Amino acid sequence: MVKWITATAVLAAAGFCQTPTFEAASVKPSPEGPGHSGWHTRTGYLVLQNQNLRTMVATAYRLTEDRVLGGPKWIDSDRYNVEARAAGPADDPELLVMLQNMLAERFQVKLHREQKELSGYLLATVKGRLKIEPDPPDPNNPNAGSKSHGSRGRLEAQRISMDKLTEILSRQLGVPVVDKTDAKGVYTFTLEWTPEPRRPAASDSLVATEPAGPTLFDALAQQLGLKLESKKIRAEVIILDQAQKPTEN
Repeated sequence: MVKWITATAVLAAAGFCQTPTFEAASVKPSPEGPGHSGWHTRTGYLVLQNQNLRTMVATAYRLTEDRVLGGPKWIDSDRYNVEARAAGPADDPELLVMLQNMLAERFQVKLHREQKELSGYLLATVKGRLKIEPDPPDPNNPNAGSKSHGSRGRLEAQRISMDKLTEILSRQLGVPVVDKTDAKGVYTFTLEWTPEPRRPAASDSLVATEPAGPTLFDALAQQLGLKLESKKIRAEVIILDQAQKPTEN
């Protein structure tokens, strides 16, 4: 199996760089411990709050944390706040590529990809239709970015796509989720459910006891018209071959 490292590191070694990079990026240790964390974007701008390196790599490559393997112990314990700005207009896919390159430069991240068959879910509509409508275009802000904020048992989403929702659900459930809704556009909604413990790795059940209120599965169906179908999914994982604590700003 061929291993590879991030494009930024390769081009930097050759003495030039043509990959997308941020015009400016601030990386600072976070004084907070585990708990509240998140990330949001607007056109040309990315903010990560109280995140460890494993989470940042997962975000940059649009994977769940459990699919980022290897690396030194500090990548789970040390937390950082990142503010980064592109030189011009850039949407989420471009910003995440820039984040990949920033991690390669500032954290000296080197990695390779592998394919594994994992238990996961397909995200589909209930009876072929959603219970929410896509957001209309905003003439006052046509380049408005997406934003999401999650806490235990609650997700507030602004202008997110179904593909972005699968990323959020993947992180919540700890398994791959693939979008099969064929739903276009972006959506704004609040999803609320009764928090559940994550399942043990060898268990076939997500919960050990009956929850007091609607589960995440129930809430998706009742509030959004979505369902999760259990499926074996061949998914990509990332192996961290190298990482260093970040350079000073």
